[in-house]
Amino acid sequence: MQGARLPRLATRRTESQPSRLLDWAGSGITLAVEWEENNGTNENRGKELEIAVRDIMLLAAFAVTVLLILGGTMIHRKQQAKAPEPIPYAPPPDPMEPAALAALEAFFEAPDLAAKAALVHDSERVRPMLEDFHGTRSHPFPTLGRVSPGQPATFDEKPMVLFEVEPFSGPRYYVAVVWDGRRFAVDWESLTAYGTMDWIDFVEDKPVQPQTMRVFLREAAESDRPPGYWKNSTFFLVEHRDHSQPIVLAASDDLAEKLQALTANRRSPVTLELVWRSRKADEPPIPWIKSLVSMGWNP
Repeated sequence: MQGARLPRLATRRTESQPSRLLDWAGSGITLAVEWEENNGTNENRGKELEIAVRDIMLLAAFAVTVLLILGGTMIHRKQQAKAPEPIPYAPPPDPMEPAALAALEAFFEAPDLAAKAALVHDSERVRPMLEDFHGTRSHPFPTLGRVSPGQPATFDEKPMVLFEVEPFSGPRYYVAVVWDGRRFAVDWESLTAYGTMDWIDFVEDKPVQPQTMRVFLREAAESDRPPGYWKNSTFFLVEHRDHSQPIVLAASDDLAEKLQALTANRRSPVTLELVWRSRKADEPPIPWIKSLVSMGWNP
């Protein structure tokens, strides 16, 4: 009678639900122990019992393996975040000026730094600069008294509208309001001519650490070179927007060739990495163009 119960185990072994295999394995072991107790130590039945227990343990291991594989697959699927779909580029409205003017006014009317940061072009990249300039260095926000009619333009394939702004006090300045494919936003980098150091401090303190500056650049004539400047070097005139007096900077031959192409017969807005350095220990430092960051005032 007890031997007739084993085929029932073989029949249940074919079940395909991994969640039930462990329960089946446990009940099978219990059955095997009871079978041994009821049938003594007969040698043949002992071997059958050994085979049955071995099969049960193999099936239990198989069930655990299946469960682990299924569980790992489900976790992996959950961890795979769906990549955000790119925002399709939309052409700017026609005409561009009304929407650009609304974006400009919204920027000037924004009550605080956080609100203004959300309205600038490339805000994620620019916000640390804005926080440094207006927060850490305490430069006041620009003001808007009157604004001239906007002039549509394109720079580096970016549609924009240029406005001339007259603040409540101080000289007029130009502001570019750029279309980024979904909205107009203020080009804050060109609005402030942002640098990692105030220009007057760069000129007076002569830092040996490189500073990123947004300046106007043109090639210097021989007559522009002050006495004592290095010979056999290429020199350029650099002028900051907020300071009319240019200074003379040197550049390496490799870099000079690229800069000469940018400044041929014109004054070009560029972003440069500048530093003061001496050729010899007993020579005074001169401002040096370390690298060209970008051809323009933003990347």
